[in-house]
Amino acid sequence: MPKPSGPIYACAKCDAQTSKWTGRCLECGAWGSLKEAESAESAPERKHDFSKTKSGALTRFSADTAKSAPATPTRCAPIDLVLGGGLVAGSVTLIAGEPGIGKSTLLSQAAIAIAASGRRVMYVTGEESPAQIRRRLERLSDKIPDGLLFLDDTDAQVIAATIANERPDLAIVDSIQSVRLSDVNGDAGSVTQVKACAATITEAAKKSHVPVVFVGQVTKDGDVAGPRVLEHLVDAVLYLEGDKDHRYRILRALKHRFGSTDETALLTMSERGMEPVEDPSSELLKDRATNTAGSAIGCIIEGHRPMLIELQALVSPAGYGTPIRRATGVDPQRLGMLLAVIAKRAGIYALDKDVYANAAGGIDARDQSVDLAVAVAIASAVKEKPIDPRTGIIGEIGLAGELRPISLPELRLKEFARMGFQNVIVPKRQGTHAPKGLHVIEAATLREALDHLLF
Repeated sequence: MPKPSGPIYACAKCDAQTSKWTGRCLECGAWGSLKEAESAESAPERKHDFSKTKSGALTRFSADTAKSAPATPTRCAPIDLVLGGGLVAGSVTLIAGEPGIGKSTLLSQAAIAIAASGRRVMYVTGEESPAQIRRRLERLSDKIPDGLLFLDDTDAQVIAATIANERPDLAIVDSIQSVRLSDVNGDAGSVTQVKACAATITEAAKKSHVPVVFVGQVTKDGDVAGPRVLEHLVDAVLYLEGDKDHRYRILRALKHRFGSTDETALLTMSERGMEPVEDPSSELLKDRATNTAGSAIGCIIEGHRPMLIELQALVSPAGYGTPIRRATGVDPQRLGMLLAVIAKRAGIYALDKDVYANAAGGIDARDQSVDLAVAVAIASAVKEKPIDPRTGIIGEIGLAGELRPISLPELRLKEFARMGFQNVIVPKRQGTHAPKGLHVIEAATLREALDHLLF
């Protein structure tokens, strides 16, 4: 295939390349973003003579310089829990989530706690003005500590220089998509700008041993440039998840170079900011209605923390020709599969009806271990027969209607026993030991489980 002889044009927003200039990028749809780039033919051939380059010094891993850096607590319980104790000096952490989910609120709480302990915090006000952030701080605390400082600038070079010269105990950049470099093409928030700005600030953080936290915005699909292109550049990636219209949020670590990613924190939004939930199962089940058809209790695992959750289903006659399927907190594709399995393998037909499935509390319950609980809730709604409120349900359902074993069954059963449940339906080949006071009922198929619960 012959190489293009003309100029090459690159999009400043998505880095897509084309040999023909157009007013609009065909990849991302941005207008006026195509600029002439250096083609592969015109680029000078680079030859490296390694004999003239001074080699680096090798150091044993057993030496003191290779020891793990200790984590400094932020005094913000959810962040310290997920990060395994706090922030490491010189580390770069990305906290991402949908707009309005509470990222800035959580970091403001951490900034107040750190500054109140006598340390200095630099807050880079990129998206919001200092006055807006001050109002949030006044809402979260009766007194703003003197050690909480702000930098009202979006130039990455200025931010990096301030970090290197001032050496604060923590630097927060809110958000990385609002920062830009003047010598890099593209608008703020584009892939090129985000990567270049993050690299510049990260270099200053490493050399100055100052922990830095980036705030990144994502959509539900996670397709905004910031977080996705930064995940391999930073040391830790925290995601704040949940429905912003509900009370609860989940903070989890998707990447952590200095510790494990097994810890998660359940948070609730209040007037005083994000508050950790000490007992998630009790919090999520305290408002459930008992003796109501279409309700079943399952158990999900967040990190290594079991959480009991109510799965709800509503089945009604279809008002139009095509039945409606709505799922909140439950995988919609999984819901369609479960309806087919219930009809084919258990004889409970709901394919011609409107079906609504919901994980109460706005929690994302896409774990396949809740398959059986969702199916039982649908069957209970169809039969209009309530499930015993003291019975828990766990298990994955296959296409043949068989119940498959799930992960960490002991943790789930202990959580059911702790919450006062008397019976739990589990897959037959799970091979678990029942905690004291808990009766474990084994079922090989979906039909067998429904026979125990509804017939």
